[in-house]
Amino acid sequence: MTQAQTITSKAKSNLAFALIDLPEEERRHMAEFYAFCRTVDDIVDEPGMTPQERHNALNRWIKVINGEQGLELSELEEDIVALIQDLDLDTTPMLHLIEGCRSDISQQQPLTRDELLDYTYCVACCVGLTSARIMGAGEESYPYAIALGHALQMVNIIRDVAEDCNRSNRIYLPKEDMERFGYTLEDLRNGVYSPQLKELLQYEADLAEQFFRDAEEEYNRLSPEDKAALVPAQAMSLIYHTILDKMKAGGFRIFDIRYRVNTFHKLWLLFRTKLDIDPQSYYDKSKAYSDKLVGFLSRPMKKDEK
Repeated sequence: MTQAQTITSKAKSNLAFALIDLPEEERRHMAEFYAFCRTVDDIVDEPGMTPQERHNALNRWIKVINGEQGLELSELEEDIVALIQDLDLDTTPMLHLIEGCRSDISQQQPLTRDELLDYTYCVACCVGLTSARIMGAGEESYPYAIALGHALQMVNIIRDVAEDCNRSNRIYLPKEDMERFGYTLEDLRNGVYSPQLKELLQYEADLAEQFFRDAEEEYNRLSPEDKAALVPAQAMSLIYHTILDKMKAGGFRIFDIRYRVNTFHKLWLLFRTKLDIDPQSYYDKSKAYSDKLVGFLSRPMKKDEK
């Protein structure tokens, strides 16, 4: 197993799950890209490094992506260099991702929604842009990737409000939004569950819902070929929208519950995505399987099977 495959298999993330249905080559390339994203994120989040060491590690990745000569590359770095060259990737989104993660080293609470969306663009939309290219979708898919990236990251921010605050003292909810609903940083740090918090998080959920709607509209405009290429992304959309629905239905109990979707539900959402794209094909496959099963169950039993 390669370094990229090891990182991806250990992550157990929703994205890693959604990649299981890709063709082998695209799955390998996405595993390499996911491992890069995971590694950059870990540079910022994992304990045991000084801020300067984190900056230095991110700066090295910039050199790798820019193709600086004379570097002794690790296996994953070699894979990323080859990925960029083989697919002729635009590296701008990857560099934006690094800078977005870098901002978390000494994170400052965003003052406005615009500042928050600048951050979500770097750490999520840019991942979507490169992923769309790797999975074989055309440039027409980029507005979809951007809208979906904002939506997914907003769900992460809402779900992880308490964890981000308590574990790393990071506050992603904009200051102006918290002031609008009268919910303070002291309230958040003390785990105060109040009507003000529910109103605040519903306000952020409404923004996420708008991005989900924008993404769906863009997805419906795509060609069948691009839709087929983006099955993992659309499955991610359904998974995260389900998490958002659970949070809203549960009253945003962010201090008590980590909202998630179980594996069987994820499999159904992945299947549903494929079914929506090519219903006749999947109907035919399901019917053929059903006919075989009925035939097996209705066949005469041999004496030694009774």
